[in-house]
This record gives sequence, C-alpha cells and structure tokens, in this order.
Amino acid sequence: MRQQLGAELLKIRSTRTSIGLLIGLVALALLFTVLTSTLSPRVQLLTAHDQLTLLSFGSIAGVFAALAGIMLFTSEYRFGTIRPTFLFNPSRERLMVTKVIAGALSGLVFGVIGEGLVFAIGLAILKFRGVPFVMTGSNTTELLVGAVVGTALWGAIGVGVGAVVPNQVAAVISLLAWGFVVENLVFGFLPKIGRFLPVHVADSMMGHIEPQLLPGNLGSVVLVGWCVLIAGIGVALLRRRDVN
Repeated sequence: MRQQLGAELLKIRSTRTSIGLLIGLVALALLFTVLTSTLSPRVQLLTAHDQLTLLSFGSIAGVFAALAGIMLFTSEYRFGTIRPTFLFNPSRERLMVTKVIAGALSGLVFGVIGEGLVFAIGLAILKFRGVPFVMTGSNTTELLVGAVVGTALWGAIGVGVGAVVPNQVAAVISLLAWGFVVENLVFGFLPKIGRFLPVHVADSMMGHIEPQLLPGNLGSVVLVGWCVLIAGIGVALLRRRDVN
C-alpha cells in the first residue's frame, strides 16, 4: 500500500494538470483578496463577521483540490493506465483507500497554500488600511484549521466522484454544477436540508459565516460522512465496472 500511495502522490506532483490547478488557485486567491480588501469600503471590514467573510475565501481551494482528486481516477480511464493500476493492486477497496489518502494529502497542500495566501495578504492589506483585526484567537484558529481540513476532505471527495463518474469531462461538470448551482438552490429554498450538503458543511467548519449553517464540529463529522459515502459508492461501481 505504501508503494501504491507513493505512486499516486507522484502522479499528482508530476502532471501538468495539477500544476495548472495550483497556479489557478494562487491567481484566483490573489485576485479576489487584493480586489476585495482594497476596494471594499472601510466600514464593511470592521466587524469580526466582515473579516471572517473576507479571509475565508481561501476555502475556494476546495474546488481545486476536488478537481485534482477527480483526475486521480478519470485520467487513468482516459489514458488507459487504469489497467496496469488494477493489475498492480487488484483490490478495489485498497485502491480506493490509497487514492482517497492521496487526494486528501494533495488537498491539504491546496488548503495550506490557498487559505495561507488569502489570510496573509488580507491581513496585510487590512493593516495597511488601518483596519484593526478584531477576530479572536479561537475564531482565527477555527477559520484556518477548518479551511485546511475542509479542503483536504474535498480532495478525498473528488477521488470518490472520479470513481463514480469515470468520464473526466462529465465528472468535472457534475462537480461544478453541484457546487455552484444545485447546492446553492437547495440551501436557498430548503436551508434545513441544504446545510447538510457538502459545500455548506465545509463552510460551517470555518466559523459562523451564516447563522443557518451547522456547528463547526458537527460539520466536520458530516463532511467525513460524505467522503465515506461517495467513496463507498465508488468502490461498489469499481467492482461492477469492466476495464477493456
């Protein structure tokens, strides 16, 4: 399993897609943080909630981590390397566990880079503008830990999505449509249901961004549950799916 995990991590590090996702994350995080923290009226940056909303944008790294996780399965189906992968590790369960761990570790890196950049640059611009930082130590810790851990779990979820939907384009479109459209509609019309869905569960892990979200500790448990559920569905489909 250690050798397989090393191989999966090597795939992530050495592919141009992963590098492109990391560059895209850095560019988007820099652009949003600089524009929002410099162009927002000072009065909209004074409360702890305002600053939490600004500095939590690093959670966008979850999208990039999930996309990287999707590539761990879909790229293998696309280029045919899934055959030697199955020959080397015929146990579908063990293969899924290995890829989920690799996806979570890569997500951890995405989370540290994304939230780290947003927090450091946002804090520096607030200080430059003379805006006092009013978030408490516990609020700050919850934000940073929640964003990084949530991103790592999104990397694992991406692996599960890639196993369920092996077509790369379909998997990416499904993920983006769910995260940006479907789940927001559900949360908007049925918040008591929507707050249990993965995007809003991940938001709850960073602090009190919206009053209708779950408590952070419960949110982390629910998000782990989503990882297990999607990975379980992926394993069941891998057992049934033939590889030509």
